[in-house]
Amino acid sequence: MSNYVKSTDFAGKDGLTSGDPAKIVKGTEIDDEFDALAAAINSKANTNSPALTGAPTAPTATAGTNSTQLATTAFVTNKVNLSAFTLIESGTDLLVKYNGTTIAKITSAGAFVAKNDVTAFGSL
Repeated sequence: MSNYVKSTDFAGKDGLTSGDPAKIVKGTEIDDEFDALAAAINSKANTNSPALTGAPTAPTATAGTNSTQLATTAFVTNKVNLSAFTLIESGTDLLVKYNGTTIAKITSAGAFVAKNDVTAFGSL
């Protein structure tokens, strides 16, 4: 919602003496205030919008989007092929594979070792 800032101090006019021309409320002052209020109200998000209640929704970004735009679960699901990941027991370790290639392992001691740490994989 855009910020509304009142431009005319109508209550301040009450304290002015009778006959002071600044005490008179002008139609343009009222019009300006009304326009500023209408602009602020029209730029707000409706709280009862389906996009903001219950399970919030948002547009799904197109493939290849790389920005600070919010990612929906649909975008993430489309981007990450979860079916390509598998977990395989190997002795006392659990191997994490992506498309059949071991990318990490979880040791029996609970340590997570990523593929880029080649020495930790030994013969894998």
